[in-house]
Amino acid sequence: MAPELYEENYTELVDIYSFGMCLLEMATMEIPYSECDSIAKLYRKVTSGIKPQAFNKLSDQELKAFIEKCIGKPRARPSAAELLKDPFLSDVVEYE
Repeated sequence: MAPELYEENYTELVDIYSFGMCLLEMATMEIPYSECDSIAKLYRKVTSGIKPQAFNKLSDQELKAFIEKCIGKPRARPSAAELLKDPFLSDVVEYE
């Protein structure tokens, strides 16, 4: 859950955060924040902007940078349209 959701602030950027977390889980085959053994610890990490330990397991620097864009602070997160133009997706996505 994106940090801003704890304050009931939902925008489309919440979905970008979720997308980044899904990519992280697929790349590492680990549930993000699985190191947390309570909801309170998870809440503290997410709202403090601490990335899950799984993020440090990424060896592909391009993928890591792309995910970092997605899970960064809300004001720094790109829109879906901006993500489609990201060089990381340039070989995968063709759009008009």
